[in-house]
Amino acid sequence: MASEGIFFAYAGYPPLRSETLRAAISALNERGVKANGWESLAIEGQLLIATICEGIDASSAVVADVSTMNSNVLFEAGYALSRNKVLWLILDETDESALRVWSDLDLLSTVGRFGYKGNSEELTARILTQRPDLEEPKLFDTLLAGASAKEPSAIFAPALPIKTNAAASLSKMLERDTTIKVLGSSDDLGLAPLQFYVREIYRSSAAIFHLLPPNRVRASEHNARASFLAGLAYGLDLPLLMVVESGYTAPLDFKDLLFVYPTSASLQEHVRRWLEDLPKPTGSNKRLGRLALDIELPIRSFGQYVAEYEVEELNDYFIETSEFRAILDGTAKVFVGRKGTGKSATMAQAVVELKKDRRNLVVPIKPSSYELTGLMELLAGLKTTSSSDYLLSNLWTFLIYTEISIHAVKTAREKPAGIPEGTPTRALELELENLDIDLDGDLSDRLEAVVANLRTKNPGSSENEKETIADGIRVHALKNLKAALRAALHEFGRVAVLIDNLDKAWEVGTDYKLMSKFLLSLLTTSGKMEKELVQSDRNSASVSLTLSVFLRTDIFDVMSSFAREPDKIGQLSVHWDDQELLARVLEERYGAKKIKGKNHVNAAQVWNDVFVPEVKGTPTRDYMLWRTLPRPRDLIYFANAALTTAINRKHQSIQEADIVLAEAQYSKFAIEALVVESEAEGFDLEEILYEFAGMDSTMDETELHEALSVVHGPAEVVHDPDEVKSWLIKTSFLGIEIADGDFVHVEGETAARRKLKLAQRLSKRLDRPVKFRIHPAFRHYLDVRDDDLHTSDIRDMTLDLDAAGTGGS
Repeated sequence: MASEGIFFAYAGYPPLRSETLRAAISALNERGVKANGWESLAIEGQLLIATICEGIDASSAVVADVSTMNSNVLFEAGYALSRNKVLWLILDETDESALRVWSDLDLLSTVGRFGYKGNSEELTARILTQRPDLEEPKLFDTLLAGASAKEPSAIFAPALPIKTNAAASLSKMLERDTTIKVLGSSDDLGLAPLQFYVREIYRSSAAIFHLLPPNRVRASEHNARASFLAGLAYGLDLPLLMVVESGYTAPLDFKDLLFVYPTSASLQEHVRRWLEDLPKPTGSNKRLGRLALDIELPIRSFGQYVAEYEVEELNDYFIETSEFRAILDGTAKVFVGRKGTGKSATMAQAVVELKKDRRNLVVPIKPSSYELTGLMELLAGLKTTSSSDYLLSNLWTFLIYTEISIHAVKTAREKPAGIPEGTPTRALELELENLDIDLDGDLSDRLEAVVANLRTKNPGSSENEKETIADGIRVHALKNLKAALRAALHEFGRVAVLIDNLDKAWEVGTDYKLMSKFLLSLLTTSGKMEKELVQSDRNSASVSLTLSVFLRTDIFDVMSSFAREPDKIGQLSVHWDDQELLARVLEERYGAKKIKGKNHVNAAQVWNDVFVPEVKGTPTRDYMLWRTLPRPRDLIYFANAALTTAINRKHQSIQEADIVLAEAQYSKFAIEALVVESEAEGFDLEEILYEFAGMDSTMDETELHEALSVVHGPAEVVHDPDEVKSWLIKTSFLGIEIADGDFVHVEGETAARRKLKLAQRLSKRLDRPVKFRIHPAFRHYLDVRDDDLHTSDIRDMTLDLDAAGTGGS
């Protein structure tokens, strides 16, 4: 069936707006342009979604009114995009709430929108002038450029922005299902650009979207995004399931695709049955068409800004740092960094490098999710500190030794001879069976099983707490496992244990003291295990155990505050203060990802081949490094946003205007990431940040205190301005003047305290208040003026090589 005409997608409420759009439809038809809306479709006796999708398929263009971010309309818009229709998003910009909701949903910024001022004649005139029904659709092909082929067992299942019990249990169930590969479950997913979602959904074989009832925090924004992406998945003919807890009124369009669950158990059971009923893949998994794009740029993407999404490609462009070498050498015990600095990428690459030496038994531990509520209650119920220390020490010993043993057994099973009877490895395998250890389970399974067993025994109510704890963890049986493990490790010179994702349980409401004790116990216990694994038999080789834990900076700061001797933890903090090293992140990706067939060039040529020479009078490379937070994630996000804009505009290189538009997208991304990072704090950061809107980027302490002292919210919850200021400094939002006109942005509690001392001394010496600067990354979103861009007496030293001795963090 030939596609012609324009389909209008709009909400029935408010009535005046739908009346306006019906008037536009009538006016267009009177002028010879075929147009219709959902209200004119014959839907009696048919599924509403099927009829509406048929209407969209029969049209060549779709005009969707997103003034209210209605879930039905967004679902239809996503469907239209994936069916490769010309898509116009329209907005009644005379409605302040409409402008606000558009700003909140940055996902659609790539699609673009135009305002019609709530006037049908203006909308009709715009359509008659530009005729979207006669345009050639290009957007979806652009978004798909460079996408991967379909993966038969991949399920796109983005996480919720809040961790309800039902959402956590569903995520855990999916991540532990070894028959599927879950895409889009990262905590950062809600911040990704549209191109990322399109590619991830395109390579999936099915999709699950979890919605939120309207009473939940961030429900409106999340549901708008999920509805749009669900429509996109539906348009790609993917099996689609949408779920939501009771209390949600289902939109008519996808009511038949939605499962409303009353309990976590019913949710898991429904999803499990749905997964079992999915069609099994047959034949080739290659998709054809819509992947080629006629562009002049030598690259279509700088890759995923979340490195874990392309682990296989990571080896092609991974940048080695001194901290990375310390992980390989086994000298780094704690690897600390903020989100986006490359902790997970470093661990993934370290695993690859360490496995190249067959004398290494590499044990990566990355629990998908785990529940610590039971453990926290168990610890709180113990009578003495020594009992809780004893419990945690033996718990970590059990978890780490069983994990090492599982890897040793699995490694032996992969050999041609397998595991012969009578060998040390067979004895180790029998000890695991004796402890009822499931070799296919992960650390979180064993953690929760042990905690459940201990809670049943309730050591806090017994006369001898330690004896009950030892019985619950089976400490005596664990001694036999240690002996068997030492014997089975005779062929290895080193056991390298690398642990990530321990921040999964670190959220609002957590008992930070007990949680810190849990993590600190791992570090102290690892030293004891290192000694135990050394072979005492002179005839057998000595085995060294190295353990590296990857932690977020904010978690480490809190944990250190509860440590008896924090200076002895021996952490390595990853920073990207070296601008040459940070620039290489983009350059190496260019070298690895440039389009095949292009002449080979040095990776550093990216700044000449792809980008315009200058932005706002500053060399592009320097401008992008200055404008972004010094983290690989941020630079890649910014560069991809600029590249996508340039491709959409058919530019032969990324122009200044492309970078300026990308700057707006990136700034919103940086703000949202900061707000997410603040969720464990006791203040409403989003409201606080709005107090900086319209200010100059440089301010003194008096101005800062005034901005932070404004009371927010109907409950008038008063936050401590000094506490907020400290947090904004250690998260790089605020830079500090440490020499006359020289500002530096830092990361982490320790660096913030040290630089603040320097600033206070400078203030005293110059007899003026301490000065602060808002980081360039956050300014565009807050309309903060760049008062320092071309001001010689104000210098940002954060990425200044010449000032590395005084300005680094």
